[in-house]
Amino acid sequence: MIPQIKNYLETNWNQFFEVKPSNLQFLLLSNPQGKKITHGKCTILIFKNYETNPTLVAKFLRDSKGRQEKIVGEYKILDKISGWGRAPQPFDLLRINNRYVSFEEFKPGISLKSRLQRTVNKLSLRALDDVIAQIRSDFRNTGILLNDFGSIEMPILEVDENSNYAHRALENYNALTSLLGLSDINLKELNKIVEDYKEINQPTKMVHFDLTPSNILIDEGELKLIDFEFSTPSKSYFLDPFRFSFYYFYLLYELNLFRGLSCEASFYHFFVENEITQRIVHEFFEATIEGYKQESLFNYMSLFLLSNLQLQIDETDFINDDFVVQSNNLLTISLDILQNNEVNLSVYESKVVEMTDEEVRIEYGKCQKVIANYEAAIQEKDQQLTQNLEYIEHCHKVVAEKDKELLKNTEYIKHCHATITEKDGQLEENNRYISLCHDSIKEKDEHLAVLQEDISQKEQTLADLKAQLVQHEQLIASLQEKLNQNPIVRAFQEFRKR
Repeated sequence: MIPQIKNYLETNWNQFFEVKPSNLQFLLLSNPQGKKITHGKCTILIFKNYETNPTLVAKFLRDSKGRQEKIVGEYKILDKISGWGRAPQPFDLLRINNRYVSFEEFKPGISLKSRLQRTVNKLSLRALDDVIAQIRSDFRNTGILLNDFGSIEMPILEVDENSNYAHRALENYNALTSLLGLSDINLKELNKIVEDYKEINQPTKMVHFDLTPSNILIDEGELKLIDFEFSTPSKSYFLDPFRFSFYYFYLLYELNLFRGLSCEASFYHFFVENEITQRIVHEFFEATIEGYKQESLFNYMSLFLLSNLQLQIDETDFINDDFVVQSNNLLTISLDILQNNEVNLSVYESKVVEMTDEEVRIEYGKCQKVIANYEAAIQEKDQQLTQNLEYIEHCHKVVAEKDKELLKNTEYIKHCHATITEKDGQLEENNRYISLCHDSIKEKDEHLAVLQEDISQKEQTLADLKAQLVQHEQLIASLQEKLNQNPIVRAFQEFRKR
């Protein structure tokens, strides 16, 4: 796809850039879940003229048979909210190789997820209390961003609840619960939560539907949103704050800030046991969900976990057993809390299994094989790294040669510029001389016109005199003839002859 995208950009550059770039560079981002997400998208960062930051982002589905409406839908949403200012500006949407490709502005910044990861890794933090200040700040600022996004006017946006995974989760409720191992009591409680939610008349707001720390950027103190492929107006706007809070918690769990607790125990600690994080979460929900009450936290959490399971199925077209088990465990905890049941977290902790000597030898043999495979893979990677380093060194030499050529060309261009400046000076002098010549010729032309007019007058006078002369000659001839006919004159002439 990259060659076709490159060709399109070079042909239609004026749709994206004020000045035509001398060259374009492309970076295809790798999605670690790419092989798991059937309907996942590919993202290409587009740089111009070797600049540090990209200028454009191109997006298309990994599979040409995937749900193309995701790309189209995201482009339409960006177009509708283009005046908001905290989302990328859309540029173009077209089909290439039977796939929709969208082009949008690159938004600079670092995601909340990456910023938290860097903080934890850089400072070697090991406890939740070490990042409480950042957690509080991220939740407060995200609440402001979320309310700003939800308040976008939507008179021209169509509200299609069938297009969001929360609505599909309610439609597929029986199928989803059949995947879970909930007790009859908990299933009955979940049924009640779902039916009660259907009766609530919530206002319609803009919903991102993928509000995670990965999709919120911070740049110079301002938060921005990216990745709007699921976005649509909906009454299920509670999913945005719950999705953010859940995946923020999960990020803390992945960073091992719960001191080795299981995911389930960490979930309970973050949302129930820890008074500070519990208060942060409640304040966040109170600021973003109309009519939110603290006792309704796990009602909403149960609906979120059910919807999240639906989204995972939508995106992969297969059932991930580990994800189902985790969803079941977290739903069980949430429903037990709602019913004031004792939550037994010990059942979720890893159990130590006793093995016989033979089983230990067999397991040790398996581990040795795994280690040998890893060593072979590392050796292969080392060879590839050596080849890459050699290639990089070759590239450095080529770049150095090109730099020398560029320096020569730069000097030649400077010489050309000096020559052009000199020629421009000569041309300016010639133009001044030509201007003087034009003025002189104009003056001579004016004088010549006066002389021609005088000559014309003189010629007219001469013509008049010639006409008078002719008349006089005719008069003389006539008088001469009369004289010749006079007898006295004739006698005088005869006398003179004698």
